[in-house]
Amino acid sequence: MRGMSASHQPSRRTYTVLSLFVVAVVLLGFMNEPLLVSRVQTVSLTIQKKKKEKFPFPDFDRYHHTHTLSRKEFGLEHPDDRVIIVGDTHGMNHSLHNLLSTLSYDPYKDTLFLAGDLLAKSSEAGSLAILDFLSQRQQGECFPEIHPTRPEKKASGSVARKGSDCKGVYAVRGNHDQMIVQWRAWRDWFEPLQLIFPSANLHRGRFSVPSFPSVTNSESATHDVGPPVGTGSQFLALIESEWLRDRSTDPSGIGSDPQEWAEVARKRAVGTWRAEWWKRIPQPGKGRAKKDWIMFGDHYWIARDMKPEHAKFLFSLPLVIHVPSEHFFLVHGGLLPSDPRRPADDRHQPLAHLPSPDNVMGAEAVDDYDYALLEIDAPQDILQETSTTGNLTRHEIEELRVAQERSILREVPHNRDPWVVLNMRGVRKSGKVTRRGDKGTPWAKIWNGQMKRCNGFKQVAPDSAADSDADDAEHGDDAERSITRFGLAQGTDKDEDDDALPCYPSTVVYGHAASRDLDVRRWTVGLDTGCLYGRRLTSLVLTRKSGPGKPSRTTPPDDVDEGDEDGDEDESSDEEEDELDEYAADGPFGAVNLRFARVAGGPAVSRTRKPKTWTRPIKFGDKGSNLDAKLVSIKCPKAGDFAGP
Repeated sequence: MRGMSASHQPSRRTYTVLSLFVVAVVLLGFMNEPLLVSRVQTVSLTIQKKKKEKFPFPDFDRYHHTHTLSRKEFGLEHPDDRVIIVGDTHGMNHSLHNLLSTLSYDPYKDTLFLAGDLLAKSSEAGSLAILDFLSQRQQGECFPEIHPTRPEKKASGSVARKGSDCKGVYAVRGNHDQMIVQWRAWRDWFEPLQLIFPSANLHRGRFSVPSFPSVTNSESATHDVGPPVGTGSQFLALIESEWLRDRSTDPSGIGSDPQEWAEVARKRAVGTWRAEWWKRIPQPGKGRAKKDWIMFGDHYWIARDMKPEHAKFLFSLPLVIHVPSEHFFLVHGGLLPSDPRRPADDRHQPLAHLPSPDNVMGAEAVDDYDYALLEIDAPQDILQETSTTGNLTRHEIEELRVAQERSILREVPHNRDPWVVLNMRGVRKSGKVTRRGDKGTPWAKIWNGQMKRCNGFKQVAPDSAADSDADDAEHGDDAERSITRFGLAQGTDKDEDDDALPCYPSTVVYGHAASRDLDVRRWTVGLDTGCLYGRRLTSLVLTRKSGPGKPSRTTPPDDVDEGDEDGDEDESSDEEEDELDEYAADGPFGAVNLRFARVAGGPAVSRTRKPKTWTRPIKFGDKGSNLDAKLVSIKCPKAGDFAGP
């Protein structure tokens, strides 16, 4: 018994020591609990982050939000000057030059604008030809081969201006142009990359094909990886040749879908040296960006084959062109006059108040927006010129109008979201923007509805008697209003209208909405008439009003204007037009839409005769802007439109 007791004694001591050790560990654990929990979270987060980690790509978007044009750059300083704004061309180079020929386009007298989607979806040759034309025109080459056939003479009889004297060419980005910008910026970054692989023996020489339904050839179950390549340009040449090979040898299988081919190739490369290169190639996006980064699509090849001067021109394109002298915006998708998540008369809305340094929407008003916004500086330089007491001169009225237009771009968060500006077609009840033409309220209807509520702001006697005559001619009826500071116009028809806003209307010209076709409203003009789909290519032509008996250059010759066989449509008065629903099918231009266009996104209207060319006048801009505006449209081919001029 004694021996047994002695044998158990060390175990009790050991038990006691172990118990004390465990207690000490537990106490230390509680004392350092925050540190222990932190370490666990760090490991967990590190694992999760590693699993979802994406390659740190640089910025390939190259966004420029707004380009502002002066009155001189806009190009209507002389009686014979014109502004020509063309809808979506989508690489339809032949149609573009047919339209310019119909208009007797003169690069010495006509300023040319394009409403985005210049490229893609037709032919690569046509897209590159348009890029060549526009980039060289931007550099001052006036292209004598597309001059009018008449002798190029000035009114004085001297020879026409040469070189840098030709008028400007401007364009905004479209959503398809943006995808090409992304691919080109990526290629400029990727091609010079160099990767060093220490030994080819560290990588498998062959790789297996994942299980894909389209891969049916058992002989292609494994593929040679090949020796490593050291530069991005070499790797692109390698996979481009492989894609072209598979497209020709297996057109109904893996070669039928470039996106699926790239996905298969990316998975095949796992564990090989190729994986390091594929890691640096962006994958297709999701949600809003689901159309971005489609490998070997139209946008990829155009980006690859364009010249450096083409890329420079494309990178320079802004999202919005603003012409303050005409109170006019050019954009591809659209703009909103206010934040659709709030009432139009909310104090944060740009049209609900006069712009001032103390009354600009703060960050708290947009911090709940779901997407990253581009920065736009507040128009403080203009606001500082205008005092906060006393009477406003007509010059100050103009300055405040411009400041308010800039506030629309800055204070409405949607207008600082590049995706919205490039893709918007409608706005849902929730205030979210949609690119679908059959969903939500058309943004142009929202814009026109709020522009109709603009009732002006304070105005008194002009700065001088001489200034009075000039301003009366420039502003027309708007110059007759008497206004109180930072308030609504007094003595007008809308004094008692509770819906009136302290603002002046401005105009937006846009493209993108081919499903709605020609969409002409009082303060918006939609020019995408579906040339890509064999319908029409349409332009808006602006001139300063001619003197009595003086012809305008906006109308093509009578023998070309085949759309007039039934006589001109009746024009409604300004008062009647203001009361109309702002939809294209119901407005004063509805009869033209019924004859030549799809109406309000509905089915195509049957036509007994399809004119090759037609032209119609429309109202554009302020009543006192002294502008003549006409739409000129030509027929596009139903299939195929290649690079020939």
